[in-house]
Amino acid sequence: MKYIGVAAYSGEPSQRLIRNAECFVKGLEELRDRIYLLLGGYWGLMKTIADLAVEAGIRVIFTLPLNPPEEPPNNEYTVIIRSDLGYVSRSTLMVKSSDILVALGGGIGSILEIAMAYDYGKPVIVLESGMDTDRIPRRLGEYLDSRRKSRIMLAHTCSEALEFIKEYLDL
Repeated sequence: MKYIGVAAYSGEPSQRLIRNAECFVKGLEELRDRIYLLLGGYWGLMKTIADLAVEAGIRVIFTLPLNPPEEPPNNEYTVIIRSDLGYVSRSTLMVKSSDILVALGGGIGSILEIAMAYDYGKPVIVLESGMDTDRIPRRLGEYLDSRRKSRIMLAHTCSEALEFIKEYLDL
């Protein structure tokens, strides 16, 4: 089983973000029996991704912070971990449990998750979204520092992101 962490915008998603989420989940359908998606909550773009995944039969693990703004569905495709931790600590659990991190767009929370994944040696794929997360690979390149702990790849299309995922997870 492979665990795909997803860093995603917590606000109201744009049409571009929704299209990226639809493409991302659709591309993972064939792997549904071999993957779990890990999300830090059930609001904003994370909710869109979770709903699409559950509808496609993809299992989702939610690592919720203390007092989440919205509760995820509890069904046969979801696992809910109520961490009772702050947002950054909850993100640490989510990222540390992932084999790879995919950033589908976001701000500081997603940027922190990218940095954590890098520090833990987890490969990161940033799907171009027009959001702040795009700046990381564009400005800093594939590595955040000279230690070169893991690669941070910018995918210009959803198909490219899915190819990276399959390659890195050997799926």
